[in-house]
Amino acid sequence: MLSLLATHDPNGRVVGLSSVPPDDRPPVNVVRLAFQTMAGIGTLLALLSVVFVLTCVFRRRLPRTRWFYRAVVVAGPVSLVALIAGWTATEVGRQPWIVYETMRTAQAVTRSNNLEIGFVFLVVVYVGLAAAVAWLLRRLARRPPETEVAGSEVAA
Repeated sequence: MLSLLATHDPNGRVVGLSSVPPDDRPPVNVVRLAFQTMAGIGTLLALLSVVFVLTCVFRRRLPRTRWFYRAVVVAGPVSLVALIAGWTATEVGRQPWIVYETMRTAQAVTRSNNLEIGFVFLVVVYVGLAAAVAWLLRRLARRPPETEVAGSEVAA
């Protein structure tokens, strides 16, 4: 079945990792663990969405159980873990190549000077944006904006 999956031919030849020179092999356990983490979290998030859709379709309401809403709260940070695990599987799995059999990672590293200036500028911009968001949220929490409701009159 692997030959069908890899080559689209039931008689195709699949070359194993043992045929790759040791210097060109990625750290297999890191890639495997990262991929399994990503796939497992993705499956759990898909199941959570299936529960939501089935509840809405068959019961015509939103889910009401506490475990569902706890799972939704956990889903945000866990999805970030899945994202990082997927990135790890991709980047570590291609090592030591940045472009397979064309350029090694060591050849792709920049030799530019003064990169610290760009990184400091980036950090300053993000800290400024975070401060602006915090200020705006505190201001809205103290005095929410007034809203108009169509067709209603507020008694003075």
